[in-house]
Amino acid sequence: MTRVPGLAAGALPGVALAAAALAAGLARRDKPLHPVGRQGTADLTVTDPVPGLGIDALAHTGTHPCTVRWSRSMGLPEGWPDIEGMALRLPTGGSDGGVADVLLASTGTHGPSRYLLLLRAAGRFGHQTSLLPVRTPTGPVTFMIAPDAEPSGGSPPAAYTLHIAVGAGDWVRVGRIEITWSEHDTTERFDPLTNQLAGTEQYPFVLALREPPYAAARLVTRVGRAGRQRRAAARRAGRRAPAANR
Repeated sequence: MTRVPGLAAGALPGVALAAAALAAGLARRDKPLHPVGRQGTADLTVTDPVPGLGIDALAHTGTHPCTVRWSRSMGLPEGWPDIEGMALRLPTGGSDGGVADVLLASTGTHGPSRYLLLLRAAGRFGHQTSLLPVRTPTGPVTFMIAPDAEPSGGSPPAAYTLHIAVGAGDWVRVGRIEITWSEHDTTERFDPLTNQLAGTEQYPFVLALREPPYAAARLVTRVGRAGRQRRAAARRAGRRAPAANR
């Protein structure tokens, strides 16, 4: 029963976000969330471990190979401000030894602003947080990355520092992420709800808020893929038709 109030509190805004994501994706006929981005390969090096946090990936010094994707979250026209986003995937960081995803977005960094999304001017890169905390044995934990290098050639910075905060506490540096950016994007989807970081859980409110937009995004992807397959089949049939008539 303790999950019910949290689920109810997150359900209404979650459904509203889902409706917006569904409308945007169907209008563009592409991914409704984070449609424009760049992929990269990276190393997450834990320099200041926090073993008491209960998150295995951050409990010891060491380097974790990972993949990243930088994105413009809403896919607004080029040159417009947008919400900057970053997805971080640890291939073996999940509770079952599988992948773990952490999503971050441009927010403030102090006080309540760390929980508020902020538009960022085109070509600008800055701090990003996980926006909503995850549950750990120590308490609610929020993640933050901060640029640790200058952007080059239009690419996002090639290095970020990784920080965590417990509750409303101060940010504590735990490591550094060094990235090699590709010129290309990826069609891979990053989902922190199904690919949870070992040692963390989603709060009921967060599940209720995030699951509807993610479900809407998955639906748009399936509809778009089916539409592309139908159009491709029709084109193939059209090319074969003259030969068949002969």
